[in-house]
Amino acid sequence: MAVRLSVVMVHSTPATSAAERVAQGVVGELIGLSGIDLILVAPLDSLSESSTDWLTLSSLGGDIAVLDWRLTEVMHESLKRIGIEGSRTRHAADAESPADAESPADAESPADAESPADAMNSDVQSRKLYLFNLAEFTTAEAVISSLTKLNEARAVRTFSLAPIVNRPGAGESGQVSERGQAGGSGVASEVASGIPSIATPAGNARTQAVANAETSSRQSAAGSSAQEQAAPPARRASSVSDPEDQDLDALIDQLDQLDP
Repeated sequence: MAVRLSVVMVHSTPATSAAERVAQGVVGELIGLSGIDLILVAPLDSLSESSTDWLTLSSLGGDIAVLDWRLTEVMHESLKRIGIEGSRTRHAADAESPADAESPADAESPADAESPADAMNSDVQSRKLYLFNLAEFTTAEAVISSLTKLNEARAVRTFSLAPIVNRPGAGESGQVSERGQAGGSGVASEVASGIPSIATPAGNARTQAVANAETSSRQSAAGSSAQEQAAPPARRASSVSDPEDQDLDALIDQLDQLDP
């Protein structure tokens, strides 16, 4: 959507014929120009609060570009005199404009309450005024080009990049991964040591069951080992007695052979 700009052209008699041609060319070009709302008013100092032109200017919202045949400082004073508030804003055709003044809305404390009427007044006072001295232009095309570039610049939105913070998604996945690793290590340590793990409340029941099963398995293994340790002495006794009996029989046989 195009950004619109209200252009107020002060209708007065130019000093020269060349200036009159510039004024006629500007009006002809601005009528129907995209993004421009043209308003023709009488000289600013002649406006009263009961005049139609003053009511028209008072009803305008947003930024305003004012085209007059006078110095920009004089234009700004005339606008303030008739109650048209705004901050004179620097642009290509008004490079001598001072820096933008701080708007009352920006200076107000956040704790202060603001009524709808005060909010409307703040919006009006914080709007920007782009002042053009037509006496500095020699052609209508130059005026139209300056207004077009100004409106295009207003359409560009600028913003600052905040410092990059840890992404919530990455942080959450990291926490989930850490919790998963902690749970896995708790189960492994419990299986190895037989001591119940306190990694997570949700896993206590499962890890306790694993620990009980591991304890029962170790007790069964210990009983089998004790039986195996008790069995070898008997086998060793039988293995020792068998060779002695064979040697005794062989000795008796030899004695029988030697006996006449």
